[in-house]
Amino acid sequence: MSLTNSILSLFEMTDPNITVTGVTKKRCPNGQRIHVVHANLSYQLVKCPHCGHKSLIKNGTHVSHLRLGTLSGGR
Repeated sequence: MSLTNSILSLFEMTDPNITVTGVTKKRCPNGQRIHVVHANLSYQLVKCPHCGHKSLIKNGTHVSHLRLGTLSGGR
């Protein structure tokens, strides 16, 4: 099992459209150490979700920040 599959399994993320692109370590101003998981979520659309037209034009991406709980059960 690859590292990216292990990360997704650890957080019970089963969506096949999630691709982990990297993991970085970071120290917050309050001294807390965190790991940042960088990932892409992409769906293969066959029609517009708003109007139903089959011609699609992709206009970029949207960045989201998700906060996941700790693995040790703490807050």
